Amino acid sequence: MISFETRPDRRLLTQALRRTLRRSLRLFTLCGFILLLPAAAALLTDDPLVGLGWLAGAVVFWALPAVVVRSAVQASWKGYGIPIAWQFSDAGVRMDSALMESLIRWEALESVEPIPGQLLLKINRQQVVPVTIAGLTPVDRETLAGYLRGRGLLPEGAAITG
Repeated sequence: MISFETRPDRRLLTQALRRTLRRSLRLFTLCGFILLLPAAAALLTDDPLVGLGWLAGAVVFWALPAVVVRSAVQASWKGYGIPIAWQFSDAGVRMDSALMESLIRWEALESVEPIPGQLLLKINRQQVVPVTIAGLTPVDRETLAGYLRGRGLLPEGAAITG
């Protein structure tokens, strides 16, 4: 069993959510670039007002990633903006805070993705539980990595960095 407590860190939560939502965020950006094609065509065919409309649409799509991430952080901050006690045991991953207590059984997890200072516990492609590990010592991080590798959730050679 491995136990530790994490302190809230809005920057790390933002990074975790940005990583989790990256496919959708890239799609928004791509849509913005695609809208440049009709904008350019309209501007070249002497219809500048329509071209400006297409260009405004592109700008909206480029702004969406920042808005989506900020909204996701605000929605998640109530649960992750307080100290959380984590416990990795044979039963699963237990999360305990002043507002909630939950247990994620190992069978529910598809994989664990390490990103700097965190582990993303993946339940599915869009449902992720971020665990801050920035405060763990290198020995504790390696112990946790070995535990997760033993469960087949962390790929061999994947490094957990603080």
